[in-house]
Amino acid sequence: MADDTCHTQPSTATGNSPWLLRILRSSLSQARAWNRSLLSKIIIVFLGVALFSYALGAMVGWSMFVDAAKEQWNNQARINTQIASSTLRNIYTYVAIKTDSSGQVERIVTGQPIGDDDSILFTGFTPTDVLALVAAQTKNDAWLFSLDPQTGLFADVASSSGLSPAETPWVAPDEILFTGDALAGLVSSGFATIAGERYFVGLLPIVSPDNALLGAVAVSIGKASMLNRAQEELLRNSLVMVITVLVLTGVVATFLARRLFRPVPALVQATLQIASEVTDTVTPFQTRSDEIGDMARAIEALREAVVERARLREIRDMAVTLEHMAHHDALTGLANRALLMKTLDTALEDIEHSGGFNVLLLDLDRFKVVNDTLGHGYGDQLLVTTAQRIRNVLGEGDLAARLGGDEFAIIQRVRKDPINEARGLAGRLLQTISAVVMLEGHEMVVGTSIGISCAPAHGASAGQLLQNADLALYRAKAAGRGTLIVFEQGMDMVVQDQHALEIDLRRALQRGEFELHYQPFINIASGLVCGFEALVRWRHPQQGLIPPDRFIPLAEETGIIVPLGAWVLERACADAVTWPVEMRLAVNLSPVQLRHCGIVETVGGALRASGLLATRLELEVTETVMLAGADSRKSLQAIGAMGVSIVLDDFGTGYASLSYLAEMPFSKIKIDRGFVADLPTHHTSRAIVSAITNLASALHMEITAEGVETEEQLMILKAAGCTHAQGYYFARPRPIGDIEMPRQAKKV
Repeated sequence: MADDTCHTQPSTATGNSPWLLRILRSSLSQARAWNRSLLSKIIIVFLGVALFSYALGAMVGWSMFVDAAKEQWNNQARINTQIASSTLRNIYTYVAIKTDSSGQVERIVTGQPIGDDDSILFTGFTPTDVLALVAAQTKNDAWLFSLDPQTGLFADVASSSGLSPAETPWVAPDEILFTGDALAGLVSSGFATIAGERYFVGLLPIVSPDNALLGAVAVSIGKASMLNRAQEELLRNSLVMVITVLVLTGVVATFLARRLFRPVPALVQATLQIASEVTDTVTPFQTRSDEIGDMARAIEALREAVVERARLREIRDMAVTLEHMAHHDALTGLANRALLMKTLDTALEDIEHSGGFNVLLLDLDRFKVVNDTLGHGYGDQLLVTTAQRIRNVLGEGDLAARLGGDEFAIIQRVRKDPINEARGLAGRLLQTISAVVMLEGHEMVVGTSIGISCAPAHGASAGQLLQNADLALYRAKAAGRGTLIVFEQGMDMVVQDQHALEIDLRRALQRGEFELHYQPFINIASGLVCGFEALVRWRHPQQGLIPPDRFIPLAEETGIIVPLGAWVLERACADAVTWPVEMRLAVNLSPVQLRHCGIVETVGGALRASGLLATRLELEVTETVMLAGADSRKSLQAIGAMGVSIVLDDFGTGYASLSYLAEMPFSKIKIDRGFVADLPTHHTSRAIVSAITNLASALHMEITAEGVETEEQLMILKAAGCTHAQGYYFARPRPIGDIEMPRQAKKV
């Protein structure tokens, strides 16, 4: 049991120690906070002043009381000695008295002893009887002493109590308080220890006629314990009063201090809130007419000043923000057109001192494809990334701006050679922008085209410089994208021609200037023509036959491709319905057409109007359609549900993922002509074609190779397992009138 107790106690102490420690820390923290407060200091000062004042008053009062008590005792002692003197003279008639100038008895003079046997015989009273009479009149004890000549001390003769000297030692040996006055024969008073008790007595000397001290009569006014009781009571009452006064003073001081300084913590808190810029609370105690009110009103004035400064700061910040918003693009943070024009005007004004500058216009290549296929969110991320890349290659003093969409502009400060410096910056821009971009798991490669104009050589105004840079940008796009072009005189004529071509394109469909040419695709195994691909051509009244790579991109940009594609589909179906039933028709669909909400109805309407079987129609789409969004894919699935074959054109050159091959209703894959052209010379192209054919075979899809121009290419394709081929080796695209049905291809 002893061991268990020993093991249990430390556990209990350890378990309680954190709780006790927290209490002690909390108490110490509160004590420190109270000790630091102004309230505690005021209360301590009040209590100290009160204690000092009362102690000083009590000391003075105590001294006065003691002096008064002693004076009273002395007077009472003298009165008792007067009474004793009167009693002695009545009994001992042979005694005389001697008085002072005031008539007070100073001593008893006698020629005969008092209290001896002769005096008893003479008077008939014993000393005890005499002293009893004195005690009866004074209501206190009385004693008769004789002087011992040898010791100089008083010895007892008799007492009012009747006790004999043998029973009690009467006068203490050290009690010599009265010997001086008694020897002088004068009445004296004071404390004396008689019979083991301490008394305050009056001593009446008894002297001989020759003034020799014979003895004394001592009359008590009370025991010392009785007399000191009043003083002790007074002392106790004084202590109680001190404590009471201190408590009352503390309570009153606390009440007054709290009432007086109660606003101080609130005002301190209000000041701290103002320092923390929390200014929504009005300062309290402003209505007081004392110093606290003055302090509260001063703090309120400070709060209002802080509020006003905060408002001014907000207005200033808002102005700065609005200024920034007015001159910067919200998405990329680059300068906007307004700041660009302002900077151009400033640079032109200072061009004589600055030495000139260059203007570079950038337009992202294939940005529209990213925006349309992946969505505007991805497009915005790409713009932000491009803006940051542009910032990274700018030199000191250069300014980059976003003009809108995917178009950017740069003002480059020229140091020495404008054209070389512009080409150097443009080259760095082409390299950094064309780097791979990862957008939420999608790997994108977007290039840019750059047009450059130099000031003051290419323009004396901001508008003219931008226009010439735009002309150079247009030439860069026409040159194949991913290039830079410096403005040259005469470029505006090319732009005017392109603008005129756009106007003519809008009218061409109404005027019936478009026509269809057909190119056959061959079954490699049988060598027979399986069908024809419809290719649109534009026969311009003045310019003649315009190739599709010149007007198709323009038609897609302007939206004309939608009605043009519908016309191609209707016309091709109408032509194909006259062909043998084993001949199939292939028509290309633009991504713009697929995004159009009426593409399914357009295909269905063309089939119904022509009477062509849906199984004879093939619609070719590029890989970008797989990134065009869910709506485009749903449209293709709906078209495939009609029985129309969906062909994946230019496979391997776009953004397609292999997973789309399983999701989309593709029945055929067309290998891009770039792989076919390199078959005889590049082992990589042969490996790619072989992989594509194996994949298509596993998915039960047909394979058509585009751009076959030589027999060697055809033999390699046949060996790789390709099922169909198309190209100049078999036939060039021709109008419907030049085609004879049926037609066999060259035997393989």
